[in-house]
Amino acid sequence: MKKQVLIINITRMGDLIQMIPLLARLEEECPGVAIDLIVDHEFSHVATLIPGVRHVLAFDFQQLMDESRVCARDVVSLYKDLSMWAKPLLQVGYDRVVNLTFNRRSAFLAKFFGCSDERGMTTAHDGSVLVRNSWMKYFLDFHAYRYVNRFNIVDLYALGGSSPGNYHPIHMTVTPESRDWAGSFLRHSGTPDTWVAVQVGASDPMKAWRPEYFGQFMAHLSHKTNVGFVLIGTKKEETSVTEAVRVYQQAGGQGVLCQAVGQTSVPELVALLQKCHLMVTNDTGPMHMAVGVETRVLNISVGHVDFWETGPFGPGHWVVQPDIVCGPCGFDKVCPHHACKDLIIPQEIAELTRHILGHGEFPFFTSKIRVYEGGVNEDQLGTFVLRAGAESALTSWYGVYWQRYWYELFTGQSSHCSLLAHPPPDQSEILVLWEQLAPMLDTLCKQAERVLQCCRQQPIPVQQLKEAQHLLKCETLAMKELVRPSLAFGPLGAASIRETFNLEGQTLLSMAEENAAIFHVLQTRAQNAFEQITRYSHEPSRRNLYVGAIG
Repeated sequence: MKKQVLIINITRMGDLIQMIPLLARLEEECPGVAIDLIVDHEFSHVATLIPGVRHVLAFDFQQLMDESRVCARDVVSLYKDLSMWAKPLLQVGYDRVVNLTFNRRSAFLAKFFGCSDERGMTTAHDGSVLVRNSWMKYFLDFHAYRYVNRFNIVDLYALGGSSPGNYHPIHMTVTPESRDWAGSFLRHSGTPDTWVAVQVGASDPMKAWRPEYFGQFMAHLSHKTNVGFVLIGTKKEETSVTEAVRVYQQAGGQGVLCQAVGQTSVPELVALLQKCHLMVTNDTGPMHMAVGVETRVLNISVGHVDFWETGPFGPGHWVVQPDIVCGPCGFDKVCPHHACKDLIIPQEIAELTRHILGHGEFPFFTSKIRVYEGGVNEDQLGTFVLRAGAESALTSWYGVYWQRYWYELFTGQSSHCSLLAHPPPDQSEILVLWEQLAPMLDTLCKQAERVLQCCRQQPIPVQQLKEAQHLLKCETLAMKELVRPSLAFGPLGAASIRETFNLEGQTLLSMAEENAAIFHVLQTRAQNAFEQITRYSHEPSRRNLYVGAIG
């Protein structure tokens, strides 16, 4: 009998599209696999364009959340409705449930199916939230050290939901009807040599380049190239688009403007993007659609967006990122200046666009930006190669190091990607830090063992246990503060702290055993990292960094 997999993905449109290579990886892992997909009702029309799905199962999760927030109905009755909706699916007998959404609603749903192979967020026996699978745990951890993350969430979905394998691109279905509509729509607008799709707006203004800059970019490009612009976006973005068009016309723009803002269905938009030679855009859902129909993308990555996480996946795509100390900013930040957007010069983006379209040499950039070209690395993961600008030597080194480290740790396989051929810039600081950290980790392990010994006694010495737990908590916080600024040990500390909130034991003793194991694993990993960094050879290391993973 063929394997059956259920995927839960109930948040944004972009997340659905970035999940597509996971489906191909599952087919590679288990030929003939049957995949069902649970989505929010709002995005069911997007899911129909995803190849490889047997059934799309839609539920109004947004309504569930809204009614819960305004107390229109009690939470228990709302979740009863959800369980009644999902109950017929229990008869399928899924072999694996992959939850790609990290909230309590999806965790409840994942646990409801009682599958032995759960990946992503689920719940424990007492209703607390758990995360299963090392890659899914990393998904929650990397934001603490996002400057050194080098995994696109496309790859995290594929690795966590399946396993390592060949590179698979994002691929979306274009229906014949929508393809015919797109051709007719463009013919009625004009016949330029080149169509460039432009999305001026974004779901969050923080991650949108200024509308006037889009207008200047378009005007400059039109002065040198016979180009038409397909303006896309939602009705909510009309104000931004109107401003871009005003500036475009004021600057003497000469290309055809094809207004498609708020005028397309999802299948029509996908077909329209397929007809374009390039898309210039902020980080948006339609950006991933363009990738899915093999239309090249130039992504303006500003605000809290980090292209390593959600940039256009695969070869042929480009990213421009401002070189600014505060960027990319945190998701919890409210920026008072948006200065990153002013570092990107519209005329230079136009010249880069001409190069991508094959109409000019790679330009010289005077602005403080970094320009990257997408690709695939030796481990079959999406990557970006720096083509202009400069990166911090520290974050560059650790970006390479940690990608290789986590890949080998979680897969148990040797990475084909080489380390950089020089030690990290902070090697001397690491030697000093280790003198403090090594004894601290030893103390943490011993204190965790003391807690465990208390839990093994009958009866349990309650006061002694409380004192031991208090000391362990204080020492854990001290360790956390010590390693927080360090790119050599900070990511390990963040992962271990998260693990202490991810205990699956059903008794005090079993939880104490898990907790003690976490600190022993942290000590082993930190020792391994220290040795890798301080014994670093000028020849790229091929040693496997794997030291054992939790969960």
